[in-house]
Amino acid sequence: MMNQQPVLLQIPEELYERVRQIAENSNRSLEAVLLESLTLIFGNLPDEEVLTPELLETFADDQLWTIVRRPFASTPDNRLRELTEASKQGHLTDNEQAEMETLIEAVDRYVFLRSKALLLLKQRGYDVGQQ
Repeated sequence: MMNQQPVLLQIPEELYERVRQIAENSNRSLEAVLLESLTLIFGNLPDEEVLTPELLETFADDQLWTIVRRPFASTPDNRLRELTEASKQGHLTDNEQAEMETLIEAVDRYVFLRSKALLLLKQRGYDVGQQ
């Protein structure tokens, strides 16, 4: 379990109302919505069990844009390239093969969630053509 730190945060009323509305519309707590938003911006994407396509439908437009604009982490991306190259040469150990499969699943999940976010934004009237 990750250690948690309490934070007292003063936010503008307009932002508070937006977060409150998102929480109300999605039947989640203010804390859950704020933690999701901060995680989307500063952390990894939440676990697959947490971040589902159905949950994305409850996200505010700003949260969806955060998912769309967030690049895939460079360290796993670089490692996947290394493993793919080694695989082409037939030099992968069983552990490296398993690692490559895990990284491919992470990329697939990233692409799927990003695509779902783009679809939702398009359905909400945004021009997502160049994203």
